[in-house]
Amino acid sequence: MSAKVSRLLEVNSRPPARMADWANLQTDVVGTIIGKLGIPDYIRFRAVCTSWNRVCACRDVSNDPRVDPWLMLPTNMVDGAKFFSIPERKNETIRILSTATIFGSMWTPVGSSHGWLVFFNPNQGTIQLVNPISSAQFQLPPLGRERVSKAVFLDISETNFTVAVIYGNRKGYKVTRKGSKGWSFVDSKCILMDVLKHRRQLYTIDIYGTVEVWAEPPRAWPDEDAPLPNHYAQRKFNCLVETPAGDLVKVKRQSRNTFEVWILNRETSSFERTDDIGEFGLFVSHHSSFCFPAKDHRNLKANCIYFIDSYKNLCAFNLEHGTKELVEALDTAGHSLEDSFLWFIPSLK
Repeated sequence: MSAKVSRLLEVNSRPPARMADWANLQTDVVGTIIGKLGIPDYIRFRAVCTSWNRVCACRDVSNDPRVDPWLMLPTNMVDGAKFFSIPERKNETIRILSTATIFGSMWTPVGSSHGWLVFFNPNQGTIQLVNPISSAQFQLPPLGRERVSKAVFLDISETNFTVAVIYGNRKGYKVTRKGSKGWSFVDSKCILMDVLKHRRQLYTIDIYGTVEVWAEPPRAWPDEDAPLPNHYAQRKFNCLVETPAGDLVKVKRQSRNTFEVWILNRETSSFERTDDIGEFGLFVSHHSSFCFPAKDHRNLKANCIYFIDSYKNLCAFNLEHGTKELVEALDTAGHSLEDSFLWFIPSLK
């Protein structure tokens, strides 16, 4: 027998290589994998096999997926809602059945918080809450056909919530709670740009940059370089944000590509300008703004403000250096308004 034939017989006589038993990975290993997955990949992961899904559903171990900030892109809701994830640098499309019909969609996103999107139908004056990840939805009382500028969650828990809406063309805001059959109107001195509940107190900021706390006694912080009341075209974007550390932040867009930030000093009860927000990033848009820890997230930079510029590009403004950096050139053909974008943090709950 030749040496070549002998080696061939030896190879053929070896037992077949064992396939990896992926379904029976140790629970802690599966948990480690889950922690590195974004929510879309987590949903695909748990659908692979029964054992992986069982680990995902287990509450005894830390098995939550990574949570990333998403940018909701302007789109026809009939084709599905489109989101851009900065850490993943890719788009996700999610079909939201309650916002799409065979006749098209009249639903417009006007706010987001805690994994919920707020949609308003200006033709019918109806408004609804939708979680695009869990498909949960909740109808709010009808609002009427007056244009809604922004919807904000003042309170939210597993059993209750409070939602406020503000208008772009008149003073005041309306508020409703879970189980209410209507809306309560609250008047204000000027047209508002944002409303936020911070440390059990209600704060608002108007189109002139004045921050007010609705408490006894009331307190206001005027914007020193605010335009005169009759110079509407010069009014700038303002919003209020609460940081994960519990600080109240005022954000002002000074020009197309520059921002300024103030933090409320609780000891002196005054807003102090800063160019350092630590390991956080600010994500601002007309309908939704929030502060998010950027330290452990790929492609996110701390001490930056993420925004949409006049060319509909996603950009980051570095607070320390005062510079603008292009993050992503977005594909938004056919949509011309910067206000059509909305920041969103997805949630499985």
